[in-house]
Amino acid sequence: MQSNVAEAISYDAPGTFDGRADKPLRVLIVEDESIIASDLAQTLTSFGYAVVGIASSSQEAIELARRTQPGLVLMDIRLNGDVDGIATAALLRARRSVPIVFLSANADAITLRRALHTAPCGFLAKPYNDASLRATIEVALQRHHTEIALRTGSIEIEIANQDLTSQYLELECEAERYRKESILDPLTQLYNRRYLDTVIKRELNLAGRENLSLGVILLDLDHFKQINDRHGHAQGDAVLRKVADRLRARLRDYDVPCRFGGEEFAVVLPGISLDDATQLAENIRAEIESLTFACAGGESIGVTASLGVAAAPPDRGLDATSLLGAADKALYRAKRAGRNCVATTPA
Repeated sequence: MQSNVAEAISYDAPGTFDGRADKPLRVLIVEDESIIASDLAQTLTSFGYAVVGIASSSQEAIELARRTQPGLVLMDIRLNGDVDGIATAALLRARRSVPIVFLSANADAITLRRALHTAPCGFLAKPYNDASLRATIEVALQRHHTEIALRTGSIEIEIANQDLTSQYLELECEAERYRKESILDPLTQLYNRRYLDTVIKRELNLAGRENLSLGVILLDLDHFKQINDRHGHAQGDAVLRKVADRLRARLRDYDVPCRFGGEEFAVVLPGISLDDATQLAENIRAEIESLTFACAGGESIGVTASLGVAAAPPDRGLDATSLLGAADKALYRAKRAGRNCVATTPA
């Protein structure tokens, strides 16, 4: 962007228009007729411009432009050699943003269309007088100045928009990360107890409006403390993660599994009857019982779970505490019944 800004030239008077303050405009003449080129150079010098070179062919023009870095190029369309002024202008514009004014004694419609494709800043028909030459140059310089300013402004706006978009996305990602951290259990990546309280209230309200039932399963891994004591907390964490994965895989897309605390899990089941919730709990129990975990020394261990099920029928105006309390009572009954089983309680 700095190079573009540098080219946003300050315009005061014809003799002081250049990329450098208080320096005369540097003009490159590309003209295959030496007499015309010499007269043109004298006229430009009388205007206060600095003629940095005269070229009669495309190759000369490109080389002189590379060495002299002109602020303006006056380009005859007809040049010596196989490459005309239009193609030369395109080559120059591809290398550097420099204003170009075409000079031509006659130009047909096809030639004019080709010339316009190179985005010239001016077009001057031969023969021309000093006044028309000076006016064409000044208009070309002002046009180039405007184009640079607009392009520079567009770039700055685009960069600003990109920065704002990037900052917005970063903030969105950070907000999403905080949101997830606030509702997810970091070990199992299931929802946490805080989210459980929220989702039960929400689903109870929805069930009441839609005349639907709502089920809850509470699950407690049996004798989990023994796994931690005998095999270490790292092994206990591995068990919790694997149980969470199996639980997630067994449920419907709209069921909500949560880590209730420690080795306890809770599942909120929208729109399910007590019988269907009980059958799902039995399937989960059997799935957990089938799991094996490899421990150090080649030993493998298994784990079982006790589950309590409760469901709020559509005609009961229960709150979250009552529904969870009913599931908790059922869980304790499953434990008293010998563990590794499912017990139910109508809410």
